Amino acid sequence: RYMVEYLDICGLKKRETPPDESFTLHKDGEVVFQEWGYSLVDKARMAWKYGIRGLLKLETFFSNVLVSFLTIYDKLESGAGFSSVRELLKGMDPVSGQDDVLDLTKISLKDKLATLDLDSNLVEELVTVATKFNYGQLPDSVHAFVGAVGLIGFDKKLWAVEGGNYRVAQCALEMSKARVVKGEVTEVLTDSEGSFNVKYSSENSSDGLTEKFDLVIIAAPLTSDKASLSVLPSSLVFPGSYHTTIATIVRGELIPEGIGYNNNSTITPNNFYLSPTYPMWSVEKLTPVDYNKVLDTNLPPVYKLFSSRPFSTSELSKMFSDIKSVSVTNWLAYPSYSMSDDLTSFQLVPGLYYTSRVEWAASAMEMSVIAAKNVANLAAEYLNNGEAMKVAREKTAGLRIEL
Repeated sequence: RYMVEYLDICGLKKRETPPDESFTLHKDGEVVFQEWGYSLVDKARMAWKYGIRGLLKLETFFSNVLVSFLTIYDKLESGAGFSSVRELLKGMDPVSGQDDVLDLTKISLKDKLATLDLDSNLVEELVTVATKFNYGQLPDSVHAFVGAVGLIGFDKKLWAVEGGNYRVAQCALEMSKARVVKGEVTEVLTDSEGSFNVKYSSENSSDGLTEKFDLVIIAAPLTSDKASLSVLPSSLVFPGSYHTTIATIVRGELIPEGIGYNNNSTITPNNFYLSPTYPMWSVEKLTPVDYNKVLDTNLPPVYKLFSSRPFSTSELSKMFSDIKSVSVTNWLAYPSYSMSDDLTSFQLVPGLYYTSRVEWAASAMEMSVIAAKNVANLAAEYLNNGEAMKVAREKTAGLRIEL
């Protein structure tokens, strides 16, 4: 909802999608399912393979989670602030007869779906694609709430911003009229007056700088593998680690046999790999962030590969010919999920807030915006209470109180 609202606020629009978004599922060197690119036909074929009853149960599960999820918006708009990720999830009213949303973080997606009596083949193939592609992990290792978010995102209803999703953040920053300092924060320290000293290095100065603030919001992960930022008092703990994803962008001609197709097979633009030990998760054909289906009729072949490790030059040469360029990014993209993740406080100490803890419930742009709105509500309450105390002190200044 919030990301959609930002489109109107910023005068942006959704990016056009390519006409063919069909996919192929590969497992142990074989194609186990492939879309043909005709929506109704593909739905019928999927129902034939996986069972219409199981597919309906699966859709009901993640649709009910979505209904519960949507109840949080009115509460946030009314000014409610939830002290922790746990309380935020509790604030998502469950659909009648369903588990609380918080309970979904205590059970694996695989075990939760087992209680719904879903066929194992459906879980091992379609559900695995959703969790592996979105979070690089399998249904038995992610909790059921983030698994549901992954399933919702795999339902072909996702969209992107024309020109790039970064334009939303860029617009919000410009509209805020904030003073932007480009640099790296190294330390946040509370002082005896209840203020915060922020130490940072700036690209315009080689010397360390310090500024004092009444309130600080940290909007970046603080786990040991993601940050070197020191937040004092040092008793603060940020458990967990982020999952490594290797993103490889290749401009070159695809060799179908090199990514799992047999001779004369029909090739789809999206390919997902189900085998747990296979290093590659997906191969997708890319289109520009400003894609236009009328103008972009002769695009160069560019592919994105997600994998658990980098590919050697030799391995890439078996998948692509006439390679023009290769770009590799080692990416700590999202948390390594479990059934005991860090769902603790958004407030580290009074006046110091941390939005990225929400990623342990589910890592997604909408979740980050929800966390930002929630922390803004908490911060407003903190500042208002501080102002009220200041006024009270001024009113009583100089008065003698007698018993």
